[in-house]
Amino acid sequence: MDFPSTLCLNQFQTALNALASIAQHALGEHGLNSTSEGKPSMIDAPAIPLKDHGLVDTRAVDEARDAIGRIFCPHFLSVQDQDGGAFHAVHNAVEQPGYSVNFVSYGAKVEIDPGELSNFFLLQLPTAGKANVRCGSRIAEVEAGRGGSLLSPTLASRMVWGEGCEKLIVLMRRRAVEDFFESMTHRVTAPIEFVPAVDLTTPIGKSILSHVRLMFEAAEGGGAVPDPYRVMLRDGLISLMLTGLSSNRSALLQGPVAAAGPLSVQKAEEFINAHAADNIAMADVAAAAGTPLRTLQEAYRKALGHTLSEGVQKARLALLRSLLTKPSSSLTVADAVLASGFGHLGRAASAYRTAYGETPSETLRRVR
Repeated sequence: MDFPSTLCLNQFQTALNALASIAQHALGEHGLNSTSEGKPSMIDAPAIPLKDHGLVDTRAVDEARDAIGRIFCPHFLSVQDQDGGAFHAVHNAVEQPGYSVNFVSYGAKVEIDPGELSNFFLLQLPTAGKANVRCGSRIAEVEAGRGGSLLSPTLASRMVWGEGCEKLIVLMRRRAVEDFFESMTHRVTAPIEFVPAVDLTTPIGKSILSHVRLMFEAAEGGGAVPDPYRVMLRDGLISLMLTGLSSNRSALLQGPVAAAGPLSVQKAEEFINAHAADNIAMADVAAAAGTPLRTLQEAYRKALGHTLSEGVQKARLALLRSLLTKPSSSLTVADAVLASGFGHLGRAASAYRTAYGETPSETLRRVR
């Protein structure tokens, strides 16, 4: 089967940058992974990602196969090293809305044969070592910093992980991906099957790496990071996958975008303003507007000069300002921030100051 080439990213880059900026507002106050310059780092610290969320830690092959099989799906697992002395299975994981983030390593060289995954896509990004991944009739050579892999649920998969191979893995629920595709195209989707190789040296590959880093940092943040941000991260990765990676459905996302009328943009704005404090997914906005998401994204940007994600951010800031300028006697800044859909006081205050030239505390003091 021939797959279309990778799509042009220009019309999506602004939206993705905005999403990353919004997601950072949810992450910055928890001392999560960062470099000495203060920039987030995917793997530098902690040394073992999700180390406080361990599910499997064993040197027994049968135990590892059964335990990891319950987390992902039943599979065959065999150690390829002669003595098997290096085998040490570690699997850390955190469940998120419509996906999970996972860190997996086996120590030794192993062969893994899960067959068809059925209910999920599996994005695998190595942080150390190499692997050979077969999905359907295609093979991906995986190496830390250079190449990852994306397994599709309807294609049989088999992998050989080299000794010392470690991976960050994002499990995306099949239903979430297919629902997002339908919201973008207004077409009932057939099985989506991606080319398994993910080149991490390209702009789209680097964007995926950056996005997965944010997803892991959100998971490390625990309950302090609210679900609306996790949903934005999920939808952002699905958008990157569908629009940036080649699949058997890519042709439906290529070509000119049908024009959406002003009424669709108006409906989208009304929905965003009415639900600013809620857990908003971009697919929900498109459904409210009665327009395919891809069409709405383009029309919204042209009409208002900013992306849908930025529109949600603006609506939440406007709600926060409204609460602060007409406060009840007992209202605190923290109460107003949470009631406006933000999850972190410091980052919300920074965005608020950029938008209005004063901090939330200054606004509240001024009106009282």
